[in-house]
Amino acid sequence: MSGVTDLPARTEERLSTRVRDLMRPGVITIAEDAALLQAKRAMARHRVHAVLVVGADTGRPMGWVSDHGLLRWLEHDLSAIAARQAITEPPRYIDADATAREALEALATPPATHLLVGEPGRSPQGVVAPLDLVELITRP
Repeated sequence: MSGVTDLPARTEERLSTRVRDLMRPGVITIAEDAALLQAKRAMARHRVHAVLVVGADTGRPMGWVSDHGLLRWLEHDLSAIAARQAITEPPRYIDADATAREALEALATPPATHLLVGEPGRSPQGVVAPLDLVELITRP
Protein backbone atom coordinates (compact mmCIF):
# COMPACT_ATOMS: atom_id res chain seq x y z
CA MET A 1 0.00 0.00 0.00
CA SER A 2 1.53 3.31 -0.99
CA GLY A 3 2.34 5.85 1.70
CA VAL A 4 2.42 3.32 4.53
CA THR A 5 6.11 2.45 4.33
CA ASP A 6 7.63 5.73 5.62
CA LEU A 7 5.73 6.01 8.88
CA PRO A 8 6.98 7.17 12.27
CA ALA A 9 8.13 4.38 14.61
CA ARG A 10 5.07 4.85 16.88
CA THR A 11 2.72 4.35 13.95
CA GLU A 12 4.66 1.29 12.78
CA GLU A 13 4.38 -0.16 16.28
CA ARG A 14 0.64 0.48 16.42
CA LEU A 15 0.14 -1.14 13.02
CA SER A 16 1.52 -4.34 14.52
CA THR A 17 -1.42 -4.43 16.98
CA ARG A 18 -3.49 -7.60 16.62
CA VAL A 19 -6.99 -7.21 15.23
CA ARG A 20 -8.43 -8.86 18.36
CA ASP A 21 -7.07 -5.91 20.37
CA LEU A 22 -8.65 -3.19 18.25
CA MET A 23 -11.91 -4.76 17.01
CA ARG A 24 -15.33 -3.88 18.31
CA PRO A 25 -16.66 -7.03 19.97
CA GLY A 26 -19.93 -8.40 18.62
CA VAL A 27 -21.78 -7.53 15.44
CA ILE A 28 -25.04 -5.64 14.99
CA THR A 29 -27.14 -7.84 12.70
CA ILE A 30 -30.54 -7.72 11.07
CA ALA A 31 -32.45 -10.48 9.28
CA GLU A 32 -32.58 -10.26 5.50
CA ASP A 33 -36.37 -9.94 5.47
CA ALA A 34 -36.50 -7.20 8.14
CA ALA A 35 -37.60 -3.78 6.94
CA LEU A 36 -34.90 -1.35 5.94
CA LEU A 37 -36.41 0.98 8.52
CA GLN A 38 -35.25 -1.49 11.18
CA ALA A 39 -31.72 -1.37 9.77
CA LYS A 40 -31.74 2.42 9.96
CA ARG A 41 -33.00 2.31 13.54
CA ALA A 42 -30.36 -0.23 14.53
CA MET A 43 -27.60 1.99 13.10
CA ALA A 44 -28.90 5.01 14.99
CA ARG A 45 -29.47 3.12 18.26
CA HIS A 46 -26.03 1.51 18.27
CA ARG A 47 -24.22 4.47 16.68
CA VAL A 48 -22.69 2.43 13.89
CA HIS A 49 -22.36 3.16 10.17
CA ALA A 50 -23.51 -0.27 8.99
CA VAL A 51 -25.39 -3.38 10.06
CA LEU A 52 -24.76 -6.91 8.90
CA VAL A 53 -27.65 -8.55 7.05
CA VAL A 54 -27.95 -12.26 7.83
CA GLY A 55 -30.03 -15.01 6.28
CA ALA A 56 -33.38 -15.33 8.01
CA ASP A 57 -33.17 -19.13 8.08
CA THR A 58 -29.42 -19.68 8.17
CA GLY A 59 -28.07 -16.73 10.16
CA ARG A 60 -25.19 -16.60 7.65
CA PRO A 61 -23.81 -13.17 6.76
CA MET A 62 -25.10 -11.89 3.43
CA GLY A 63 -23.58 -8.41 3.42
CA TRP A 64 -23.65 -4.92 4.87
CA VAL A 65 -26.29 -2.22 4.74
CA SER A 66 -24.48 1.07 5.31
CA ASP A 67 -25.62 4.56 6.18
CA HIS A 68 -24.25 5.67 2.82
CA GLY A 69 -26.21 2.92 1.11
CA LEU A 70 -29.41 4.17 2.72
CA LEU A 71 -29.14 7.41 0.76
CA ARG A 72 -30.50 5.84 -2.42
CA TRP A 73 -33.62 4.68 -0.54
CA LEU A 74 -34.56 7.96 1.17
CA GLU A 75 -37.39 8.70 -1.25
CA HIS A 76 -38.97 5.29 -0.60
CA ASP A 77 -40.99 3.87 2.25
CA LEU A 78 -38.25 2.19 4.31
CA SER A 79 -40.82 0.03 6.06
CA ALA A 80 -41.71 -1.61 2.71
CA ILE A 81 -38.16 -2.52 1.62
CA ALA A 82 -36.37 -5.67 2.80
CA ALA A 83 -32.89 -5.15 4.22
CA ARG A 84 -31.44 -7.63 1.69
CA GLN A 85 -32.34 -5.20 -1.12
CA ALA A 86 -30.05 -2.52 0.31
CA ILE A 87 -26.88 -4.58 0.77
CA THR A 88 -23.98 -2.47 -0.47
CA GLU A 89 -21.05 -4.81 0.09
CA PRO A 90 -20.40 -8.49 0.71
CA PRO A 91 -19.04 -9.73 4.02
CA ARG A 92 -15.24 -9.81 4.23
CA TYR A 93 -13.29 -11.52 6.96
CA ILE A 94 -10.03 -10.98 8.75
CA ASP A 95 -8.39 -13.28 11.27
CA ALA A 96 -8.22 -12.12 14.89
CA ASP A 97 -4.45 -12.75 14.79
CA ALA A 98 -3.97 -10.47 11.77
CA THR A 99 -2.30 -7.11 12.31
CA ALA A 100 -3.77 -3.65 12.10
CA ARG A 101 -1.63 -3.17 9.00
CA GLU A 102 -3.40 -6.12 7.34
CA ALA A 103 -6.77 -4.66 8.33
CA LEU A 104 -5.70 -1.29 6.90
CA GLU A 105 -4.74 -2.91 3.61
CA ALA A 106 -8.03 -4.86 3.45
CA LEU A 107 -10.11 -1.78 4.20
CA ALA A 108 -8.24 0.21 1.56
CA THR A 109 -9.49 -2.26 -1.07
CA PRO A 110 -12.97 -1.30 -2.35
CA PRO A 111 -15.70 -2.02 -1.60
CA ALA A 112 -14.65 -3.01 1.94
CA THR A 113 -15.78 -0.65 4.69
CA HIS A 114 -16.13 -3.23 7.48
CA LEU A 115 -14.33 -6.46 8.25
CA LEU A 116 -15.81 -9.35 10.19
CA VAL A 117 -13.28 -10.77 12.61
CA GLY A 118 -13.14 -14.55 12.42
CA GLU A 119 -13.60 -17.22 9.80
CA PRO A 120 -16.35 -17.71 7.22
CA GLY A 121 -18.88 -20.27 8.41
CA ARG A 122 -18.38 -19.36 12.09
CA SER A 123 -19.97 -16.64 14.19
CA PRO A 124 -17.89 -13.47 13.89
CA GLN A 125 -16.07 -12.32 17.02
CA GLY A 126 -16.37 -8.65 16.14
CA VAL A 127 -15.92 -5.96 13.51
CA VAL A 128 -13.14 -3.66 12.37
CA ALA A 129 -14.11 -0.41 10.67
CA PRO A 130 -11.93 2.45 9.40
CA LEU A 131 -12.58 4.56 12.49
CA ASP A 132 -11.13 1.80 14.66
CA LEU A 133 -7.84 2.13 12.78
CA VAL A 134 -7.92 5.93 12.86
CA GLU A 135 -8.43 5.78 16.61
CA LEU A 136 -5.59 3.31 17.05
CA ILE A 137 -3.10 5.33 15.02
CA THR A 138 -4.01 8.83 16.21
CA ARG A 139 -4.46 8.31 19.94
CA PRO A 140 -1.89 10.17 22.06
